[in-house]
Amino acid sequence: MTPEAPCSEPSVAFYTLGCKTNQLESSALADMFREKGWIIVPFEEAASLYVVNTCTVTGRSDNESRRIIRRARLSNPDARIAVTGCYAQVAPQELSALEGVNYVIGNNFKQDLLGIIESVSAPEKPLVRVSEIDKSRIMVGATNSDISRTRGSLKIQDGCDYKCTYCIIWEARGRSRSLPVADVRVHLERMLSEGFKEIVLTGINIGQYEDDGRDLAGLLAELAAIPGDFRLRLTSLDPMEVTDGLIDTVANSDGKICPHFHLSAQSAEDHVLRRMARRHHVADMIRVCETIANRLPDASVGSDIIVGFPGETDDRFEETFGVLRDVPMNYFHVFSYSERRDTPAADFPESVPEPVRKERANRLKALSDEKQAAYRRKFIGRDLAVIVEEGCEKGMSGNYLRVTLNPNGYELQPNNRVAVRLTGLDGDRTLGDVTAVLQA
Repeated sequence: MTPEAPCSEPSVAFYTLGCKTNQLESSALADMFREKGWIIVPFEEAASLYVVNTCTVTGRSDNESRRIIRRARLSNPDARIAVTGCYAQVAPQELSALEGVNYVIGNNFKQDLLGIIESVSAPEKPLVRVSEIDKSRIMVGATNSDISRTRGSLKIQDGCDYKCTYCIIWEARGRSRSLPVADVRVHLERMLSEGFKEIVLTGINIGQYEDDGRDLAGLLAELAAIPGDFRLRLTSLDPMEVTDGLIDTVANSDGKICPHFHLSAQSAEDHVLRRMARRHHVADMIRVCETIANRLPDASVGSDIIVGFPGETDDRFEETFGVLRDVPMNYFHVFSYSERRDTPAADFPESVPEPVRKERANRLKALSDEKQAAYRRKFIGRDLAVIVEEGCEKGMSGNYLRVTLNPNGYELQPNNRVAVRLTGLDGDRTLGDVTAVLQA
């Protein structure tokens, strides 16, 4: 099929790989382009400019980024292609050598992308703008791409001070830096005035948040004191950063901070954790989970887990499996280890064969399914406060249960906060009857 001719007006299509922070930044970029009169079109359509916001967390991520660049070139051979994100930050020359790439913009200049493109509209050779990460720069913005005006994201932090042996993000994103509390508050209040009911606080490692002596718990306490009917949700946290103070802040927030903790534990075996250069021990993770369970018994607790890391023998995997089976945690996001060049772990001996990695991942995913089903079952017959999502067929509870709604005669609108009595499970669906509209 011949590609559709590009619009006479400037049009741009975005493709985002990787983390929620990348998703958020692409949304902010789209807003910048839209304000300057650009038309935002789906990536599958012909556009005059394609922006690929890359990830480089694994070798597979790099391969996928290159595949998407080729796809953009085929969609409209006459279009310009701009590549930004973490892969652009760490391998700019590699990307600039790809056919069709016109701009390679590192994370330090991501927020300047529109200005760069408009000032150099037709570079004779790929324009590369990459430098060491500026500690003062944090790109912020809100996204409603997932659920319109129901859930937005606010970036409060960027970068990471840890150098895990499998990871290159500390280099791609720079050292940890935080948005000042006063600025976070301004952005949050603007989002609330725009109609958001749930705001996800995001960053590369939000547990490292620090501003003028206030840590993440201090920031949350100040935000939760803002008047209004809204809730805040946290993204991934290092187990060592889930302090008793943070747990107490969530518990004392009267529901304004979602009782939902997603840990970046990565393994539950100490030898593997040491090889990963993680900061915690298995005992630390268990203590955090047990403290949350005692202080917030209805909280949802999950974790990222990597299987098949070099040196993860059968016995060490069984240790991880047993700990995760018994710890008060109700779901896992499971990843098979994928070598990422230029990281220490890529050269580690004792590599685990790919089929073994896959088999271990499948076992842990099955365990996660079992634990999540058991967690959902315990709420059957109970009432939860749920925010109705667009389409009004589903809603999300504070403790991270997506509920398929029976309106029960109520006229529901997106963003309604409703009381829902959970009635049962249907496969991976959690079913519930609306019993009251708490807030229109």
